[in-house]
Amino acid sequence: MKYQHAFRIVGIVGLAVLCASPKRAAAEARRLTLEEAVHLAVSQNRALKIARLKVEENQQNKAGDRSDYFPKITNQSNALHVTELQNVVIPAGGFGLAGGALIPPQQINLQQGKQNLFSSGTMITQPLTQLIRIRQQNRIAAAEVTISRDDVKRAENEIAVQAHTLYYGILVAQLQKKAAEQQTEYASENLRESEQDVRKGSALKVVAIGSRAELLEGQQSVLTADLQLADLKTELNDLLGLPLDTELELDPAVPTSFDTLSKMEYTKIAWAENPQILAAEETVRKARAGVAAAKTAYIPDITAFARHSYQDGVPFLVHNFGTFGVSLSYDVFDFGKRRAAVRERNDALAEAQLDLDKLKDEVAVSVQCSYNKLERTKSMVDVARQVMNLRDESDRLAGNQLTYGVVNVSDRRQASAARYKAQADLLQASLAHLLARAELEQAAGRTPGL
Repeated sequence: MKYQHAFRIVGIVGLAVLCASPKRAAAEARRLTLEEAVHLAVSQNRALKIARLKVEENQQNKAGDRSDYFPKITNQSNALHVTELQNVVIPAGGFGLAGGALIPPQQINLQQGKQNLFSSGTMITQPLTQLIRIRQQNRIAAAEVTISRDDVKRAENEIAVQAHTLYYGILVAQLQKKAAEQQTEYASENLRESEQDVRKGSALKVVAIGSRAELLEGQQSVLTADLQLADLKTELNDLLGLPLDTELELDPAVPTSFDTLSKMEYTKIAWAENPQILAAEETVRKARAGVAAAKTAYIPDITAFARHSYQDGVPFLVHNFGTFGVSLSYDVFDFGKRRAAVRERNDALAEAQLDLDKLKDEVAVSVQCSYNKLERTKSMVDVARQVMNLRDESDRLAGNQLTYGVVNVSDRRQASAARYKAQADLLQASLAHLLARAELEQAAGRTPGL
């Protein structure tokens, strides 16, 4: 009985721990600043990890192309079986007569070599004229590495802007939810007062119906804000490489002060640092190297070599012997294949140059649009701040009037809801201004938030 009682106590305690632990885990929220969110996104995002692996892949490819500069040592071995051997026939008396006797007295068949042959050769080769082509191939491989790094930088900038967008979106949605909750409380109080007025006969029933509709609209706004908030948090967790159900507590104190350069200075920085432009410039260099590599097809392939060979079974050859020299290979006529390759690479070079010029114009336009957006959003922040100040004053006066019984509770609720909405609008305008700043930094080739 004592053991059963002890087991029962242990079971109850274990069940209590199991029931309490999920609640404690669910209650824990991860605090996250904007800077920490950007760092997490840049370091843990899966798309960036794939892009960085692409850089490693191109680096290994470049190392493989670089090895073509050096000599290569190869071995070729063969084991063969010959069905028939060559015979040397000496007829009877082929060497004449000696004392009236034939030399040899009868026909002799001498087999040459063996039916089972074995050969092995180890050769070292050093390309000579091919070094010109190898040099261009190494330039192409180096350009590929640089392009992949620029792609990583561009992806980091895009991920940082997405982190800003989602971070700001969550903050705005949270405040909009509070405003919707205040609006719902106002609608609920207004409905209660309207129903009292209807019962007293001082108001028509249509007033209560309108108040009920406002209450339902407020509840719908709260549900909409909840869904939007849940979606934004899930997207942010995915962007940061965190479990999708991670509860985040964001810091609303985002940085709002920053220095602004002139539009021309941002354009110059973009042309010098924008990863898309840098990648396009590397593409031009890669295309030039491709043209040079195509032209090397007109140069004969000359290779120096030295070889050590061993054989067993081949007649008239020693078992071990060496050879060395130079080999030449050249396509005398290929029906215009080389000429077509050179023209193709020239077209690719012209295309890459046009893409670079086009991209510079697009980046300049992007910088100008982002700069104009930054100035417009700054004006919107000023207007939203004035509105919030007026709403704060209105809410303060409504609170005083409610104290003296001049206004109803619903009027006080309405003023509070309007104040929350003005705060949400101010935050949304401020975050739109900061997001415009992040987009301008991205256009200039910099990673926002780092």
